[in-house]
Amino acid sequence: MIFFDIDGTLLDYDAAERNGISHFFQKYNDIFSGSELEATKLWHALSEEYFNKFFSKELSFQEQQGMRMYHLFKTYGVNLPLEESQHRFNQYIELYKNNWIAFEDVLYTLQTLQQRGYSLGIISNGDYEQQIEKLTALNILQYFKYIFTSSKIGLSKPNPEIFKMVGLQSNLELKDCYYIGDRLETDAISSTTAGMQGIWLNRNNSQPKYDVPTICSLHEILAMI
Repeated sequence: MIFFDIDGTLLDYDAAERNGISHFFQKYNDIFSGSELEATKLWHALSEEYFNKFFSKELSFQEQQGMRMYHLFKTYGVNLPLEESQHRFNQYIELYKNNWIAFEDVLYTLQTLQQRGYSLGIISNGDYEQQIEKLTALNILQYFKYIFTSSKIGLSKPNPEIFKMVGLQSNLELKDCYYIGDRLETDAISSTTAGMQGIWLNRNNSQPKYDVPTICSLHEILAMI
């Protein structure tokens, strides 16, 4: 059994977020004109902060959305009512979705693994419905037998317990499962700690901190397993 992360592994999340927020700033250029670079850095920081609050169950998925947009505009001197914050986040989401695209190595890898008889699955932090929407938009949903998300399981990576719960719910031996993700500690280390065979997808060719199986492209999986 081979499990995958989604964002940054199958879907080019950074490009989608970068292009989506860039188009959003153009829509509100009276506020962000001349400050796009700083505002983009702020947006990335807010996204990380409030996603973590969602993962730790401090906020609902929708609440973290509105709070991200509220604090973005507040930094630039605009106080939005919560309802308007959510409305503007919905505007951003549509722009973000328009930029969803799979990495070039995804489709061939999934097709080949399936042809070789491997069962494939997903373990992803995030909202179940949105992650399903991503897989559908990328036209790869049909390749996956199991789809597990933090919103459904109630645990988030890097907590190794999420992988153990996946094993229980799918009746699989963790030692017989691979897990491939683009974040070293969140994906490769935590899945290995849980008992899976974690593989780090190092798309940026970063210097590894730990000795873990590492690939720079999904195509390399085909020769590894």
